[in-house]
Amino acid sequence: MNIYLQFILAGLAAYLIGSFPTGVVVSKLSGGPDVRYHGSGHIGGTNTMRLMGAWAGAAVTVVDALKGLLAWAVAYLIMMGNPYALPLAGTLAVSGHCWPIYTKFHGGMGLATAGAMVLLLSPQTIGFVILFWAILYIGIFKKKNSPRCVIIALPMAVIFTLLFVPPAAHVQGLLIGITPILVVRHLPEWNRIE
Repeated sequence: MNIYLQFILAGLAAYLIGSFPTGVVVSKLSGGPDVRYHGSGHIGGTNTMRLMGAWAGAAVTVVDALKGLLAWAVAYLIMMGNPYALPLAGTLAVSGHCWPIYTKFHGGMGLATAGAMVLLLSPQTIGFVILFWAILYIGIFKKKNSPRCVIIALPMAVIFTLLFVPPAAHVQGLLIGITPILVVRHLPEWNRIE
């Protein structure tokens, strides 16, 4: 198969897998309120938990996390083992979760979908994210503005990872691909006070 066709098919598959609207499906199956129109309006685990309880929120978070890993596995197969299936699939799966075609681009924040891949492949990045987020959330914003903490902590964590404990090139590609997506997705929440 032509390498360009492999990239196109792998990217499309990853986006469609990432687009699966877990929160919407769980809300419909459980008879709960549609997560798109209640709470924060996001279709991820946090809003689902607020609206339908811890079990529903946990189920959505786990499935959303698995979407990124499944997208990577499918892309890896389509691209016949090419290591750059990871940044391609990861970036497009997170994009799909944030702007899913199935719900007219009304999605979640992308943290679970991105986080599972990063935790598996670059746990040091997760460590930096937690460190910077905690400093910002507790020390600077006084537990009032988590979105700002995410927007600032994510790029800082990736920069520290790339400078001080760089992972393999394809994992670096994943980090560089998903970080701007997550920052852009969180920017509209900049002024949200919790």
